[in-house]
Amino acid sequence: MPGDDEDAVATIADVIRCYSDAHPGAADSADGIQRWWLMPLLHDEPPALVERALERLVAEGAMRRAVLEDGRVIYRTAQGPA
Repeated sequence: MPGDDEDAVATIADVIRCYSDAHPGAADSADGIQRWWLMPLLHDEPPALVERALERLVAEGAMRRAVLEDGRVIYRTAQGPA
């Protein structure tokens, strides 16, 4: 159900925001964020929902998205080092 997805995206975004507030220099891929930043209860959420949460945080200015030279995408806290 679409509403359930939006609730999950909002929850994931809130958890990522809390982690980034506690670790301002943190940066990782969407996969790494799902594995290491999210509580175990959220590890099984579809990767697409994690990516939607990250893009929401980027749009809000809470996170920055960077493409590395090898094409990998990482996300970092907006208050951390550029």
